[in-house]
Amino acid sequence: MTAPDDTNRSSVTLMIPTVHHRARLYARALRHLTRSEFRGPIVVSDHSPPEHSGAIADITARHGELDVRVLRHAPDTHFLHRLRLCATAAQTPYVHLHADDDFLVIATLQRLVGEMDRRAGCAAAMGINLHLFDTGEVSPLTKGAIEQAGAFDRLIAQLESFSSALYALRRREELIATFSFTVDRCPDVQFWQYLESCLAAVSGSIAVVDDLHYVREIHAGKWSATLVRERSPEHFPYLILSPEFSPRLAAFRSALLAACAARGVTVDAGRLEVALIHLLHRGFLAMGLPEQSTTESAPPPTATLEALRGGPTDPEHPAVTELRHIVNTARG
Repeated sequence: MTAPDDTNRSSVTLMIPTVHHRARLYARALRHLTRSEFRGPIVVSDHSPPEHSGAIADITARHGELDVRVLRHAPDTHFLHRLRLCATAAQTPYVHLHADDDFLVIATLQRLVGEMDRRAGCAAAMGINLHLFDTGEVSPLTKGAIEQAGAFDRLIAQLESFSSALYALRRREELIATFSFTVDRCPDVQFWQYLESCLAAVSGSIAVVDDLHYVREIHAGKWSATLVRERSPEHFPYLILSPEFSPRLAAFRSALLAACAARGVTVDAGRLEVALIHLLHRGFLAMGLPEQSTTESAPPPTATLEALRGGPTDPEHPAVTELRHIVNTARG
């Protein structure tokens, strides 16, 4: 990877959402960006309550070497709306979401800018994403390029092998429009994540480069871990038991159809239904299953099962004799 240069000074704004009780993580993120020599603008969304309004501002003031602007948002402001306000405040052609507990590789960011500069039809670009565990182990997140020429084909590819574009480099205008549409149509946390990345694919291709791009730390305070621990009905896996699941899925499907209609994209309803099933199947598994209360083990083999495994040609067991009669009848 090359050393940082001035590419990121005028091209990319980083958007960092944070809050007072994550001040330690926010400070660490700024230290990382300082070490990485990021020179571009940073817009921070601080949705701390008024009594804690100074926590993020104080940390920001200690990093005069960075170009940081802090926007104050009400604690109950929707996540996507806060990011939309950050993108609206930006003055660069590209924006990139940077969680306060993650790490962006600046040298790869420069390569992603080059990819999107060269490809006017590219809506998002990303590289290798990793999960970093407290043991020091890492696990790659599967990210696949979506390069189909047709918008509907790109949508199907995104649904069937979902690769979130939330932490990809995005064009500012596309992200603002996508987040606006998404928060109006699917404000719930499970399906807005799907919808915004699907809309990105409808808008253009999604490029993936072979460089380390983004590292997401896995820790007990991470949002996804909290959802599972608290059995949140707002997200998989517990959402599937909620009465809100069916109407939210219907709203998601309706939003996809509306997005295609607005762009003049012809929809194949059969392909869309199959792709939705693939998306949901992957989604059920992505968060992991709750721990079982009983120990799962294979039943011990019995004499009858062992005889049946020998097939209908073994005449020594009554069950095998009966199976042979059934097989002969079925074939006759």
